[in-house]
Amino acid sequence: MKIAVTPARIGQSNRGNVSIGKQQVSAPITYPAPKLGLVTTADVASQQPGSALVMRNFLPTLTGCKIRGGSVKKGLAADGGDIKSAFKYKYGTTEKLFVATDSAIYDMSSPAVPPATTAAAVSGFAGGDWCTFQHTNAGTSNLICFNGVNDRQIYNGSTWSTSPAITFSDSTTMAQLNYGWLFKNRQFFLKNATLDAYYLPVNAIGGAAVVFPLGGVMKRGGSLLMGFSWSLESGDGLSDMCAFISTEGEVAVYAGDDPSSASSFGLKGVYQIGKPLGKNAWIRAGGDVLVATSDGLTPISQVFQRDRQALSLVSVSRPIEDEWKKAANATGGGWTLTQWPEQNLVFVSFPENSVVTDTTFVLNVLTGRWSTISNWKALCYATLQGGLFFGSIDGYFWQGDITGTDDGLTFSATYLSQFSPAGQFGQRAQASLAHMYFLGKSKPKVRLFARADMDRSTPSFSDVTEGNTNSSEWDVGLWDVAVWDGVSQLVRYDSRQNVRATGDMLAVGCVITSGGAVKLDLEIDLATLQVAAGEASA
Repeated sequence: MKIAVTPARIGQSNRGNVSIGKQQVSAPITYPAPKLGLVTTADVASQQPGSALVMRNFLPTLTGCKIRGGSVKKGLAADGGDIKSAFKYKYGTTEKLFVATDSAIYDMSSPAVPPATTAAAVSGFAGGDWCTFQHTNAGTSNLICFNGVNDRQIYNGSTWSTSPAITFSDSTTMAQLNYGWLFKNRQFFLKNATLDAYYLPVNAIGGAAVVFPLGGVMKRGGSLLMGFSWSLESGDGLSDMCAFISTEGEVAVYAGDDPSSASSFGLKGVYQIGKPLGKNAWIRAGGDVLVATSDGLTPISQVFQRDRQALSLVSVSRPIEDEWKKAANATGGGWTLTQWPEQNLVFVSFPENSVVTDTTFVLNVLTGRWSTISNWKALCYATLQGGLFFGSIDGYFWQGDITGTDDGLTFSATYLSQFSPAGQFGQRAQASLAHMYFLGKSKPKVRLFARADMDRSTPSFSDVTEGNTNSSEWDVGLWDVAVWDGVSQLVRYDSRQNVRATGDMLAVGCVITSGGAVKLDLEIDLATLQVAAGEASA
């Protein structure tokens, strides 16, 4: 007797019903362009779409991020010392850029091309951490410079000198002045390792200085580190106030115009912030002043409304607070903040250390978004005629964000998105295909990758993408190579690659290696990750 067997899966066995599993179906997870910038403080459950856990060698923009340009050696200080500070003089048509090592100041406005060295403009110093400001009156403008160990230096647009001298009624000398600023056309100074400030008469460049003691105001001790004028308005105005900040983070705010009279120069209050990270670790941003402290990048406007603990909630550096505090704890001071107005960027540099190595924090002041730069070993930054420059180790002075290489060597830019669940939290998922869009002038060579469960490791990638030398954009295309009708607008490109990652939370990333004579004009757009959701994890 024959039994007819129909082709079907047997639904029963001698152990009961057989469970027939459903076929896994893959679906995409969308990752928006990283317009929220670098965010390293979010926990697993509060990751925001459009943020990035890694954004290295990218610059934050209004719509996401773009790859930075390369760097070129522009000058070499004759003494070969590390460049500790950079500062600018600008008056009329004269614009000069100076850098300082521990022993000398150099004019790097038009330096000799390395390996030739640039001679010192003035030398014989014992410290390179200079504070500078410009004071203009009677048709002249002077750059006033202090380093705390040598006499005050003055540059008038053509020559350096120590005249006119400042005299004191006590034992203080000019070499003990570590910091200075201008408030209502009056120069104020801070004396090393004390709570004493000094001031000159209105519009005076030198002469007799009068002591302004703050020992009775600063209750936490320490010494005065920095000061500046601050206004509730944007720029200098009728509401200008004078702020003194100590090494312990106390902020004494005065209002008025004549410090010799208590009735016309009164104390408005004393407030507490984190410990400042350097005498040059502050910038003006609109109508506010941002101070880099051990707690974060603090807006001075907020000190009137919040105590120190609450200030961290409104810190501009809140998105990168953990990385910020690692660097602050590793260095303790020596930070500088430099604005690049043409690009609406701020560069936060700090001394080299073994915890947060070879890193500059970059802030877009329009959006409050962050990224990091590596491979430059920058100790300080400056701008000149719209370009970005930085000082580095061994006396080298560089121009940044130019060409496609770092001194002829390729560099990599790395991005890793936020982590997202494929379904519900706790449901395992496997990524199989990454798809990412870019905006650029040529199609990039890119390595796509996926990561799971807060794994921030990134792969290496050696295939080089070169900038479009045929671009017709002025100062970008190469002379005798660029064509008039070449690509000048950004074009959308995309890349699909197989990837592999398995976990509860998944992220997508890319690595781009820049090379060539022309800076890459490339931005990251949205990305997708094709995933198959599995069973809930235990």
